[in-house]
Amino acid sequence: MRGRLTLAFACFVLVMTAIGGGVRINALADVARMNELAGLTTSAHLIGTLVEDLHADGVPVTADRLAAYVPDETELTVTHEGSAAVTATGEGFDAAAADEPTSVEETVGSTTIRLVQDASVLDDATREAQVPLFFLLAVLVLFAGLVGFVVASALARPFNKLAESAAALGRGRFDFEPPKSKIPEVVLIANSLSTSARQLQDSLQRDREFFHHASHVLRTPLTGLRLELEELSERPDLTDDVRRSAARSLADAERLEATVSELLEFARARSLVAGAEVSLMRLGADVAQRWRDRLPESREVRAYVDGGPEFTLTPGPVEQLLDSVLRDVSDHGTGAVTLRFAGQEELVKVTVRSGPGRRGAPERPSAQVAHTIAEVLGGRCTGDATSGELEILLPRR
Repeated sequence: MRGRLTLAFACFVLVMTAIGGGVRINALADVARMNELAGLTTSAHLIGTLVEDLHADGVPVTADRLAAYVPDETELTVTHEGSAAVTATGEGFDAAAADEPTSVEETVGSTTIRLVQDASVLDDATREAQVPLFFLLAVLVLFAGLVGFVVASALARPFNKLAESAAALGRGRFDFEPPKSKIPEVVLIANSLSTSARQLQDSLQRDREFFHHASHVLRTPLTGLRLELEELSERPDLTDDVRRSAARSLADAERLEATVSELLEFARARSLVAGAEVSLMRLGADVAQRWRDRLPESREVRAYVDGGPEFTLTPGPVEQLLDSVLRDVSDHGTGAVTLRFAGQEELVKVTVRSGPGRRGAPERPSAQVAHTIAEVLGGRCTGDATSGELEILLPRR
C-alpha cells in the first residue's frame, strides 16, 4: 500500500510539473527569442548611426571596416542611398546551417541595416535558460517522491496495524489494540474489528455456558431415568411384558445419553476459528521466539514440547494468555525462562518457570489477568512462575 501511494503521489506531481514545466519552457523560448531580437535591434541601430556618420565624413563604408562591428555568428548587410549594398559576416556565422535564422532590419537616416543571426545562437540561449528549469523540475519530482513516501508511510501505518489486528482476530485473539487514528476509514474499520472481537468473545462465552448447562440439564435427568429404569427392571414382581418394556426403555435412554454425549463432545471439539489451527510444535516455537524478542538478551528463553507436537489448536487464546504471563515474568521475575508444552486429547498443558521474583515487588495485575483469561477460556492456572512454576491447562479448542 505504501509503495502504491508513493507512486500515485509522485505520478500526480510529475504530471503537474510536466504541464507547468511545458508551459514554462515555451515561455522561456519566447523570452530568449525576444531578448535576441532586442539585442540585434540595438546593434543594428548603433551600426546604422555609425554608417551615417561615416558617410557624413566622406569615409567609404567597406566590409573590412564593418567587420569590427558585426556580432559573432551574425551577417550584416548595409544599404545606403546611392551606394551599393555592403555585406560583412561575423565570426562563426554559417548561412547554410541556419534553418530559421533570427533577423532584424532597421533604417537610420538614409541607411538600412539588416542583421541575420545564426539559429544556433537562439538555440544556445534557449537551452541555457531551460537547463535550470529542467534541474528544478527534477528536484521537485525527487522531493515529491520523498514527501510522498513520508505521507504514504504515515497513511499506511494505521492500515498495517489494522491488518495485524485482523490477523490476530483470525488467530482467535480478542485483546488486540486497534490503531489510534483520525482517518475516518481507519476509525470505522477499527470499530468494526473491536465489535467483531467482542461479539466473538461473547459467543465463545455463551457456547461455554451452553456446554455446561446442556451437560447438567440433559445428562442429569437421563442418568436419573436410566437408574430408575434399571431399578424397575430388577423388581421381581414385574410381568414379562413390563420387564421387556423397561428393558427397551433402558436401552433407548442409554442410546439417548450416548447421543447427547457425542453431540456435546462434537461441539466442544470444534475449532474456535476454522482454518487458523497450528501445530503445538509451531505454537511453541512462535511463542518462544516472541518472548526472546521482548525479554532482555541476558534472560535466556528455552521452549520444549514434551508431548503431542502434532496436535493442532487455535493459537490466539494461548498467545493471549501467555502474553499476560510474559508481562508478569518480565516485570517481576528474574533469570532464564523455561516453557514446556504438552498436548493431550482434550487439553493443552503449558508450564512456565522463571527465576525468583524481585523483592518488594508491587501488586501484580498481569498475574491476575492471566488467571482471569484462563478461567474465561475454560481452563485454569495454578502456581506462580516467579516462585516455582506456573501450570496452565487450556482446552484444545
